[in-house]
Amino acid sequence: MARKDYAGHAPKPRKQRGAKKAPPAKKKRPVLAILLFLLLAIGLGYFLAQISGTAEEAQPQPVKKIQPKKLTVKPLPEKPKEEWQYPQDLQEKEVIVDIPPQQDTGIRYQMQCGSFRQQSQAEAMKATIAFQGYTANVRHTGNWYRVVLGPYERKRTAEKERHQIKRAGVTTCEIWQWKP
Repeated sequence: MARKDYAGHAPKPRKQRGAKKAPPAKKKRPVLAILLFLLLAIGLGYFLAQISGTAEEAQPQPVKKIQPKKLTVKPLPEKPKEEWQYPQDLQEKEVIVDIPPQQDTGIRYQMQCGSFRQQSQAEAMKATIAFQGYTANVRHTGNWYRVVLGPYERKRTAEKERHQIKRAGVTTCEIWQWKP
């Protein structure tokens, strides 16, 4: 005989023979609540009927007219003459700012815009960059033709050129540190 797994299942109650289900109990209407509501509604109607027409009518009071006072207009005093001193002071002053010279760190940067297996593709990208006014070089390394710009002394200069080239549609440029 096979064993039954009752895990997670409650056993069903057994039906007794001859036992009938009891009919569902009839719901009683809340007669007392209905009567109480009707009595309150009738009482409210009676109260409103009794107080209607008992309000006193207010008589409108006459409005007093106020005579406007005549205003006397005093003339404004003369506008004082303004004297400013700082325009003359600014013309005579000179501002001296000491800007320290930039130190050369010895780090150079180059920008690589593409790496191709065919020289014709590299030359096409070089031409696109040339139309933006920059000079690119095609370097042959192994099986690859790389399109590079630079070297740059400052990374900021390389970033500026990259944004200009990006406007032309060349979005693959990367800036690397260059070691000669």
